Amino acid sequence: MNGADKLVTPSSTEDTPATPGWVEDSLDTILASLPLAAEKLAPFRASYLDCLASCGRAADLDSAHDACRQGFLRALKDSLGLNAEAARALEQQLEQLELSISSDV
Repeated sequence: MNGADKLVTPSSTEDTPATPGWVEDSLDTILASLPLAAEKLAPFRASYLDCLASCGRAADLDSAHDACRQGFLRALKDSLGLNAEAARALEQQLEQLELSISSDV
């Protein structure tokens, strides 16, 4: 078997979409202020982080972040009953996080 006959498999060094390393800690700090248990937030947190990571270097990064934030907030309201006051405070904190991400790119 020569090198051309080998199957190509992804390695652990493959590039995958990711947010800057500090984003998860910052998001965890923001979410800790909510009146919701971390285990209930976990799947929504993961989806939001995946969405942010997929934004990458989008032509309109602000618009892409806005879509992620709005989806995250809607999911928390619909699934976990996040009230309007807490949602607005969370939205403002997420906007600041996203601005920091944009300036880090």
